[in-house]
Amino acid sequence: MWNAARCLIALMATLAFSSAKSLCQSASSAPPQQSLTLQEYITELDRCSAVLKVSPADPAAMHELRTTLPPSWTVTADETHYTVSTDWLTGALAGIEKNPGANSDGLAQIRDRLKAYREEAQALQTSTGSQNLERSRTRLNSILSAREFRGQRGPTWLDALKARVWSWIVRQLERVFGRLGGSKTIGNMVAWTVISLACLILVIWMVRFLMRAGSRAEMDLRGATPVNRDWHRWLRDARAAAGNGDYRAAIHAAYWAAIVRMEETNALPEDRSRTPRESLRLIRRESADYAPLLQLTQRFELVWYGYRSATVADWSDAMQQLETLGCLRSSTAAISGS
Repeated sequence: MWNAARCLIALMATLAFSSAKSLCQSASSAPPQQSLTLQEYITELDRCSAVLKVSPADPAAMHELRTTLPPSWTVTADETHYTVSTDWLTGALAGIEKNPGANSDGLAQIRDRLKAYREEAQALQTSTGSQNLERSRTRLNSILSAREFRGQRGPTWLDALKARVWSWIVRQLERVFGRLGGSKTIGNMVAWTVISLACLILVIWMVRFLMRAGSRAEMDLRGATPVNRDWHRWLRDARAAAGNGDYRAAIHAAYWAAIVRMEETNALPEDRSRTPRESLRLIRRESADYAPLLQLTQRFELVWYGYRSATVADWSDAMQQLETLGCLRSSTAAISGS
């Protein structure tokens, strides 16, 4: 009796030890969990899809795939960690191992799910790449905006054109002087001498041109108004324009009638290149001619240069200023066509 009990206890201990040993072996056989990059994660999904594409399903391949899967995939993308569980896949693979022929629908669902996971991983990879590119561009711009890089730029199209022109000239000179024989050093010296002389001649020509241009008269504006016309002619033109209703031209002629008469009476020096304001500044403020000339100048500038519409009242006022300046007799009508 005692011997039978001892045998039973030894048998139970052996079974417990073998069960624990098998559990430890199965736990130790599970692949260690590790962090994957996005590309490694996509490669792992492709590996699973390749095994599941075999039709009919191979139980041995399904078993090998299931035993190599970790409990979950840890994916690192742009310093962010994602955990993707594999329980759904290992459970489905175990079912296919038991009955490979009766799980065609389940096999198709696994393939579709793996395909969806791969598309999501590719989208995340593209987004991460764009973000990295934008971050790199921003960092590069911040580096180039530093003080030590200010003023630095690449060659412009004008710089490239100059380089091409100089290169062409040098090639032509080397071709010409290369036929004359002699060492390359002498040829280069002759070529650069010719280039220097050509540049010197060009500089001398530009200097002489600028000196001649500077010695010329700046601008002759005497032709701005017709010459050889006395103030009587200007006054007749003013009256004729007023008779035709063109009060703008009438005020223009009236102003020049006053200026020409003042030049003839030596109140103003004869110079038709002056502006109206320059003529006005030549008259002293205490002079009797200053006030009427100021009034006539202002009206002339508004109508002629400011393109303000001229009216009968403007013409009447201009005639009053001409009368004050001595261009008209006091008995002359303000608006007269004769």
